[in-house]
Parts: sequence; structure tokens; C-alpha cells
Amino acid sequence: MATPETVARAVIRHRLDASPALEIQLGITPMLDVPAHHLLQDDLKRYASPWERLTAVESITGSIPDEPGLYMFVWRPAIRLVMADLTEGGFHQVLYIGHAGGAGELGNTLRNRFKDYRKHLRGNPEDLWTREPPTTRAGRLTHYLALHPLEFWFATVDERSMIKNLEDRLIHLYNPPINIQGGPKLRARLSSIQKPALRS
Repeated sequence: MATPETVARAVIRHRLDASPALEIQLGITPMLDVPAHHLLQDDLKRYASPWERLTAVESITGSIPDEPGLYMFVWRPAIRLVMADLTEGGFHQVLYIGHAGGAGELGNTLRNRFKDYRKHLRGNPEDLWTREPPTTRAGRLTHYLALHPLEFWFATVDERSMIKNLEDRLIHLYNPPINIQGGPKLRARLSSIQKPALRS
């Protein structure tokens, strides 16, 4: 099972190796679309409870509400920068966004959805260095959820008809690496596309 200790051992074992990169791409347009941010924030305040976060370990299942809503797996590396006002700023990366109990999904709850992910929390951190990033959703879950410190963020949403809409907009904004659908349409830079050789 992936734990802070197993991750720390993997880091020590591979610290002299070339560091693998996470496949994280953010769309410039969604990130700079301030009116869309404001409307999404307003809609989340209106329809969703305040977000809660728990350390993503298998034992938290009982602490997750048996209600519909939105959830995220969020990686929060330990680095914290102390600001002049004595607050601390840190880095976080949204790895996956999902929903539970949207319209037509009466039996689905945040607690039930988390139960489905517990097996992915048992991934081997060594795979981050020794295996190529997988291309399937299940493979991506096991690969990325081996990162630590990992948190499970969730918010309950009573208005079931809004859940899928809110999830889609969050995915479009954050473009999490595990979500393979719903992200912004991204294009490669022309300089990164190999030009065909000219024939003489």
C-alpha cells in the first residue's frame, strides 16, 4: 500500500535517477477566464456545501457523508512558503475530479464513490519511476493516487440536477491528469510539431 513511508523510500532510492514528469496540462483560456471563475464560485456557494478535506487513506470512509456531491483527489506536496503576513502558501495539484448522485443516480453517494477508489490507494510508489504513465482511467488512478501527501476533498450538493454541470466546469478549469474526458481543448505549439523533410 502507498504510504508516506513507502513514498519516502522510493524518493531516496530514485533521487539520483532522472526525475519523471507528471503529465499536467493547464488550458490558458480556462485559467484566465475570470468571469467564468466568478460564476463557478457563485454557483458552488449556492448549490454546494463548503469543501472539506481529509487525508486520502482507506480508513476515512466513515467520515465521508452518505450524500450526493462533488469530490477531488488533491496532491499537496509538503513545501510551504511563509508570507510577510505570516500566512503560509503551498502548492496543490488537482489529480482527479468526480461526482456522486447526479440526476438519475439516486443510490450513488460520496461515501460509496470513495469506496470504489480505495484499491487505487494501494498502488506502488515505485511505479512512478519505473513504469510509463498508463493510458487507461484505471491505470491513471493507480499511478497518480500513489502520490503523497494526498487529500480527498468533497462538497455535498442537494440539487442533483446541478452536480454534473458543476463537475464538468471544474474539470474544464483544472484539466486533472486522471480525467481523460471533459478537459479544455488544448493545442500543441507549432514549434513542437516536427516538420516533414523537404524533398529536393
